[in-house]
Amino acid sequence: MSKFIILCGGTGGHLAPGLAVGQALIDAGDEASFVISQKAVDSRLAGKYSGLRIIKAPGVAFSMRPARLFKFLSELAKSVKFGRKVISEGKYDAVISFGGFNSLGFSIAAITLGVPLILHEANRRAGKATRLLGRFAERIYVPYGVRIPRQKSGQVRYSGYPVRSEIKKLPAAESRRKFGFGTDGKLLLVLGGSQGALALNEWASHNFARLAEKGIDVLCVCGPGKNAFPDRTVKTKNCGERKIAFLEFCDDMASAMSAADLAVARAGAGTIAELARCLLPSVIVPYPFAADNHQRENAKCFEKQGGCAVLDQNDMHKLFDEVACLMGNSALLETMRENLARVDALNDTSKIIGDLRIVAAGAGEK
Repeated sequence: MSKFIILCGGTGGHLAPGLAVGQALIDAGDEASFVISQKAVDSRLAGKYSGLRIIKAPGVAFSMRPARLFKFLSELAKSVKFGRKVISEGKYDAVISFGGFNSLGFSIAAITLGVPLILHEANRRAGKATRLLGRFAERIYVPYGVRIPRQKSGQVRYSGYPVRSEIKKLPAAESRRKFGFGTDGKLLLVLGGSQGALALNEWASHNFARLAEKGIDVLCVCGPGKNAFPDRTVKTKNCGERKIAFLEFCDDMASAMSAADLAVARAGAGTIAELARCLLPSVIVPYPFAADNHQRENAKCFEKQGGCAVLDQNDMHKLFDEVACLMGNSALLETMRENLARVDALNDTSKIIGDLRIVAAGAGEK
């Protein structure tokens, strides 16, 4: 049995794959502890899993503004000190980082203690943490085809995105009933990731009447603090009564994705992996201000794999027509679902688990 500490806080995109790997390690007979941020979104998602050892670490996002930079450095120093204490006292065999603003301190702590550091890069373009810490890492797990500069021999392992075990395709009719929708029409899921997307929420609200006339209901997951829209229904001329529902947060994403015929979503790596797992075709609107434009890179790759259509946020005036076209083309949606099954086959968490145990065993022999 090996002991791992998993750094995975800040957003759902960091936390979800960390939970997936941690669950798999525990199921394999190992121990795993989880370091998360003090943000409410972390506590809410992690709180769904009973019996996990959760450690809340200090940390704030990096900024070059003088006041915020001082705060970042102060919190980083606290996090390094706290990390050294936790790792030493827990006698962990390896530290696994999934990124996020509060992962840096514990990563530095692992390096200074000589404990193997393992990085997981979810995006098609490596983030700051991977570029900064990569030279010190024992392993770096990256998506297929991504290159890491100055990598060491045998350091990089190509892997997919670890998806939580509860994310899977479920019966559509039962899933729709969970959210109060019938089965007589189409359902569009609008999803902005764990942080939400105001532009997508507003589009859903403003275009609902037009979507309803096409027989399309809408389920919109707004994100924390972005749900300023009331649920409503409309009576259409030819498609009966149609409904739009807004949720600030969704605790059952498998059901939400299984209920829908199509999604409009951002291009976070986690969102894309879960869409693939649930075989849900999508129109992807990359967040235009994502770090290093990584969402654009994620979306381009997903589009090449045949799992989605991509639309820039500047072209959202075309989104209604794109949604209506796809909803009316059953053959194309089926082809996209077949492509999504092939994309999902690349996300094999078991490969990561096997390699992690090799790294930890090597650490234990030192």
